[in-house]
Amino acid sequence: MKCDICGKEEVLPYKCNYCGGTFCSEHRLPEKHFCEGIYDIPVKVKKDWEIGRERSVTIQKPKVSISQYGYNNIFLGIITLMFFVSLIFPQIMNFLALYPDKFYYMPWQLVTSIFLHGSFDHYLVNAIVLLFFGGELERRLGSKRYLEIFFLSGIAGNFFYILFSFATNNFAPAVGASGALYGIMGALALIAPEIRVLLFFVIPVDIKTAILLFAAYNILMLPFTAFTGVAYIAHLGGLLVGLYYGKKYSIYRRFRLI
Repeated sequence: MKCDICGKEEVLPYKCNYCGGTFCSEHRLPEKHFCEGIYDIPVKVKKDWEIGRERSVTIQKPKVSISQYGYNNIFLGIITLMFFVSLIFPQIMNFLALYPDKFYYMPWQLVTSIFLHGSFDHYLVNAIVLLFFGGELERRLGSKRYLEIFFLSGIAGNFFYILFSFATNNFAPAVGASGALYGIMGALALIAPEIRVLLFFVIPVDIKTAILLFAAYNILMLPFTAFTGVAYIAHLGGLLVGLYYGKKYSIYRRFRLI
């Protein structure tokens, strides 16, 4: 057989375990035949036997993507960081929280308010829901669809709250990821109806029943928004977006995409 580099006839040729090529004794080593199947050999200037000049071989390392850590985990880290930052610098609430009567000249509030929370209880409950339900949705639908549902649900919830504020003439600022979380849970209710949750951390119910109960509660409490300080309308707005995407992607409910 002939050597793949110099064409020399060999009775007992050497076969490279990395690239599968056939070589003579002179070119049997990976660095002698410019082996493309191995990535841990030293990168040096090697002689190009075909054109008779020297060339430099560059080996590219695999690219690292932020999505490999999971966007849900990243969001969990962001809301945790922002909660403690808001405790140290409470004035950032004036800039990043959602003010319904000011959003048109501070539009970033539609997004930044999602990552802020007004109390430790508010943060803790949302963090627990995000940890379990957000991670499950991302595993089933993939990062791109998860991002779509998370942000559109959160932003839609904020828009619903703005409309409600103008309708009721109550312009109290709002913060929290609840709109996005209701969207996540709404999508999961249609994509994975077999999931069971612990209502109030005690009562086991299927996720569809839990969503119906949550929706009914938010509708009943809607007239008392000004007294409770909870943006129930934002929850319902996020839930509607989640249900829409849950219906759209329900074909994936039997599969778990990573």
